[in-house]
Amino acid sequence: MIKQVISTVVLILIGCTSFSIGLISCQTAGKPQTQEAKPVTPAAGAVQERAQGAVVNQGRSIASFLIPDLNADKGLQKTLVDKSNQVLKIWEIVKVTKGAINTIQSSQAAGVDSLSPIDIILGKLSNILSFAFSLMLFWKILLTISSYMIFLVVIPVCALIIIILMWTYKDRKRVHRLVIKTVLISLVLTFAIPVALQLSALIDSTLLSNNVETLVTAIDAKGRSADNLDRNVTVARRGNTIVNYIGTAKTLGNNLIVDVINFFMIFAFVYFFIPVLFIILIIILTRYVLKLIMSR
Repeated sequence: MIKQVISTVVLILIGCTSFSIGLISCQTAGKPQTQEAKPVTPAAGAVQERAQGAVVNQGRSIASFLIPDLNADKGLQKTLVDKSNQVLKIWEIVKVTKGAINTIQSSQAAGVDSLSPIDIILGKLSNILSFAFSLMLFWKILLTISSYMIFLVVIPVCALIIIILMWTYKDRKRVHRLVIKTVLISLVLTFAIPVALQLSALIDSTLLSNNVETLVTAIDAKGRSADNLDRNVTVARRGNTIVNYIGTAKTLGNNLIVDVINFFMIFAFVYFFIPVLFIILIIILTRYVLKLIMSR
């Protein structure tokens, strides 16, 4: 009985502490650290302000340490934001190039029909890059939500479930199995998504870093060429000399298509297949381990 009471008290403390950390992190995220002034005496005010500031800063420090992705300029969140900006920049280059080609096509000049396949492919690539950008936003939102929900919901609920199991079941072996099952599920929910995304970011920044940088540099150069082409065809359209830029647009479009496809293949492998397959593998292993635990 004494062990049950002690265990219950410890679990209650764990649940309350976890909920407090999650609540502090939610209140702190995106808000300036300001304090309201109170009409107190100078000496008492200084002591009270230091005491309150120490408690608040300590709570925020604990929350930021346990949920480092609160700060969007650090860690994994920064990696996701940087990759989102990279995809967005390439997406804009594709749209600028497509716009220049559309301007040439609208002139009805001889030979513009050869640009139609390029225009169609660039349109499909634009849709693909839109999906890639949305995927990065999805991972970012999911990572943020999971970080908060772990402390606000998962840990307190697990603590409550364990308390109920301890006081409901008299069979100690069954209680131990259920506790292990609950803890294992909570661990999977806690670390599956962050670890999967961290693995993707690690592969992207180490094994494939040179390939990605080379492609991005080449696409940037083509983006500058696309800007020049867009300005030139706008001017040439007024002077009816737009036909002179058909060959340039065709070469630029074909080269850009190759680079963007290569970029997206690497992106899809790193930020779609790796995290999805990792999460699926973790789920399969968890189910297998749980089956072993419950069968004992």
